[in-house]
Amino acid sequence: MDYNNVQIRLGKIYSSVGEQFSYGYDALDTTHTEIKDNCISISFFNPNDEPKVLNQINGVIANLANIKDCLKKKLEHRGDDPKVIENEIDNSLYLQIIIDLSNQEKHGYPLTKTRRSKKDPLIKNVGRALSTSNKPDNTRYEKGDGSAIMNMMVMIRADITDSDGNILYRLDDLVANALNTWEQIIKKYNIT
Repeated sequence: MDYNNVQIRLGKIYSSVGEQFSYGYDALDTTHTEIKDNCISISFFNPNDEPKVLNQINGVIANLANIKDCLKKKLEHRGDDPKVIENEIDNSLYLQIIIDLSNQEKHGYPLTKTRRSKKDPLIKNVGRALSTSNKPDNTRYEKGDGSAIMNMMVMIRADITDSDGNILYRLDDLVANALNTWEQIIKKYNIT
């Protein structure tokens, strides 16, 4: 892998973001149905799956954070000041939180050296939720137990909170806005 290739880095980000969604039979496999006292209970998250889901979340966060140094190297290589990337991060709470979450995964919580956002963000309320598919295929997927799904997906969900438990963002909003910010920075500085 060419670690200095911006397009490869973006491709990794897009891929990891896409891994937050389950479709068709995969979505049905995340569904847990329980019948008790003539009541049907349907859940899209098994608490035993939390480590797997946290790994997926941290993969997205790491990919979003790791593009920073690639962009700085590209600017430095062509003779531009790489500090502009740090300035852009300082101007974006989305990127600050992404960088803090990534560094906390590596160094522990709370960070003791550089705290970009000053929020000490945490990933809370991890789970999965049923949602309208972002890739509808009009195909009905059905399991032997009668459960079925069509034009729906199961997506990872989580809240990003500050150290006091105040919700800063929903995970999907944070990821979408951080990715959009990086794309705008890449365009602004014509980084290829």
